[in-house]
Amino acid sequence: MTMTGDRFGVVPNGRRAQLPVFIQFGFKNDLIARELFFFDLSALCGQSGVSTDAVRRKLFGETTPSADAAK
Repeated sequence: MTMTGDRFGVVPNGRRAQLPVFIQFGFKNDLIARELFFFDLSALCGQSGVSTDAVRRKLFGETTPSADAAK
């Protein structure tokens, strides 16, 4: 896969990343009804030349261990 654009708040290097993925499809009436897509975000970021921390903040917001523990 190739990370492109700046949708995660970072500018990737545009190179193709090679990493394992797992895709699970759920079907209803012979059509795809849902899709789960799992991959290693750190591996994708590392191969794309971007900060994993910056991408995580964009995707999940500002989280810190102390803030998570207080919930």
